[in-house]
Amino acid sequence: MTTIKDARKRAGLTQAQASEKSGIPLGTLRRWEQGINEPSIESIVQLADLYSVSTDELLGSSFASIEYSSEVKLSDDERKLIGLYRRCTPDGRRYMMGVAETTASMFGGE
Repeated sequence: MTTIKDARKRAGLTQAQASEKSGIPLGTLRRWEQGINEPSIESIVQLADLYSVSTDELLGSSFASIEYSSEVKLSDDERKLIGLYRRCTPDGRRYMMGVAETTASMFGGE
């Protein structure tokens, strides 16, 4: 499971830099990383955008824990979806994820 601290470090940010970029007080970030307090949903979304990870990953979703090797072959449709996702703003990406999750729950085979 990815922690808030892990995501920040992978993004190459110090706590001070993350605080400055997000506007979240440094002490608050520290308490979240130490597990003393928990961020609100809005703050999780904000951190996910800042750290370029999904909210699922920050929340420890099983979907986010799937590791892919560089040998994964993507279909044309999968590449198209990724390209469209990358063109979106953070709000557009969140919307796309919601649509994808809803569609998968309605039509998924697993």
